[in-house]
Amino acid sequence: MDAATQGMESAIKFPPRLFLSSNGIALSQFPGRKTLSRSIGVSLTLPGSPASWIATSNQPWLSVTASGVTGRKLTVTADPTSLPHNQFYQAIVTVKTTGGSFKDTETLRVGMWNGSKRLEDWIIQQNATSIAANPVEPVAYVSDGGSTVVEFNVYSGEPFAEIENVAPSIAALEISSDGRTLFVADSTNRRIIALDPANARLLGVYPLGYKLPYDFNMVFARPFGQPAIYASGGPIIAFPSGARLAGGLPRNVVAVPPNGMSVFWLQRGGGPPTLYSRHVSLKNGAISLSPTKSVNSSWDNCNGLAVSQNGEHVYTACAAPDEFDVYDGNTLSKVQTLPAPFGPNNAVVDAENDFVGGTDGLDENYDVFVFNQSGFSLGAVPTIPTKYGEGQQPSLMSVSGDCTRVISVTDVQLNSAQTLMFRTLP
Repeated sequence: MDAATQGMESAIKFPPRLFLSSNGIALSQFPGRKTLSRSIGVSLTLPGSPASWIATSNQPWLSVTASGVTGRKLTVTADPTSLPHNQFYQAIVTVKTTGGSFKDTETLRVGMWNGSKRLEDWIIQQNATSIAANPVEPVAYVSDGGSTVVEFNVYSGEPFAEIENVAPSIAALEISSDGRTLFVADSTNRRIIALDPANARLLGVYPLGYKLPYDFNMVFARPFGQPAIYASGGPIIAFPSGARLAGGLPRNVVAVPPNGMSVFWLQRGGGPPTLYSRHVSLKNGAISLSPTKSVNSSWDNCNGLAVSQNGEHVYTACAAPDEFDVYDGNTLSKVQTLPAPFGPNNAVVDAENDFVGGTDGLDENYDVFVFNQSGFSLGAVPTIPTKYGEGQQPSLMSVSGDCTRVISVTDVQLNSAQTLMFRTLP
């Protein structure tokens, strides 16, 4: 972190706030498939007496739970009957406290797509080193490691825009939970750039001050309601101020739940594979990381790590053994073993809190598998026949905000001209 942002820690305050478990939601409707309602949690960022809240929508097609108290759910439901097809619609839900001395207002951004045709699988030749799916809009952002970010419609698989000259070399992409900010890791200049993806407007530049590791990743989360980027190998950075909330994150693949209250990572190489964790708390008004916990295993070639929305479950995708292992987020004890064919190499938890695990898929009939939090199978995604013999690239899979589409790419080691795949989830 550069001198301009060092010393800004004291400027960050963490007053009690309402916390929406998600502040961005995607809904959709297609013939034969509907995702028109979703519930989120409304809680407090700090311990305290329950607070009453009211919620309102600014669009007539979206209804919301009118009122409640913290600890209860807020449900949004879309009625697309009057909406023309094949367009993106947006609503803003305002949630505010009522009565008492505690005052706060938070917003939830809701996207809606009213499709006229059934979802189909789409493929396009496109090299990729980073993929990020917008949690609200039907957009996937893709980089091939160069200077440009390409935007794709997740339903049609068609590129429709480019953000050019973002950085000399892009190491990773991440999107904020409301879908309004795209974070780009610039490996040449060792920094993170924040952009408005709607117009490519620069929102901030955050120097890291160290060489980005080959497997650098970053995760957006909201610890105690503060938007932040968790940068592997570096700090937790407050957005948009750039203040350093905490340092000392590992130089390995990092997974963080949306509330930012824990950090998990896998040791990759240099010894027996190990899963680590640290938990986040407030100490004297500042972010504090707990001592490290760890668990050793017999894994090999680990490329995927994901955590459930509340941090309860941690998922690993390792090439051996051929299974997805699930660990308790507090104790790191193994609690589930989920079946997988050859070569697990991707792990994602979607907006519905289901685990989506990817495998290499080489010469396999299926390469994406979906499980709920209880470990029950919800279905699998067939390998696209023409890519049956190319496999799936590790650590490079994303899921659309409405949980209808999985976006991944073929393995560059078997064919340097990669194929970007947009497929339908069960």
